[in-house]
Amino acid sequence: MRATLQTLMLNLQHAAYQSTPGAAIYDYGPQGKGPLGQYLRPTTEAEAEKRRPDFERLSAELRERDPGTYSAWLADFEFWRAGELSVRMPSVDAYEKRDEEGLRIFRGHRLVNTRESAPWFDDQEQKAFVWKCRRCDFTGHDGDLIGGRRCEAGA
Repeated sequence: MRATLQTLMLNLQHAAYQSTPGAAIYDYGPQGKGPLGQYLRPTTEAEAEKRRPDFERLSAELRERDPGTYSAWLADFEFWRAGELSVRMPSVDAYEKRDEEGLRIFRGHRLVNTRESAPWFDDQEQKAFVWKCRRCDFTGHDGDLIGGRRCEAGA
């Protein structure tokens, strides 16, 4: 049975992250906190290499099934992968709804990834990419979008 497009995007997101050397992953041990000893550590080259075939397979499937979403996401993913890995990786499904110019559509906004980062809410350690609307003055990360206002220019 073939996975839904939404499941494919979620699996690709997971494989892309895990196939990136240096990306922070949770592990458990005596140096961690809480009852399970959870802590963050970077993905090793060997761990990333093991996940690479999954990433390649899922990339090929999304490229075949939804080439527009794949190409829109890939550019920002490659930028993230080559840069500061402490920034939240761009979500694959965020690129699914686009306008005729390829800009991300969310709550009426026409968004472009500025490729700048800002703290994710009050967490100064975790950052996210900043999106800017081409139609109004909105600027913020995904969390701001979800809880934010609709585009005033699109009303």
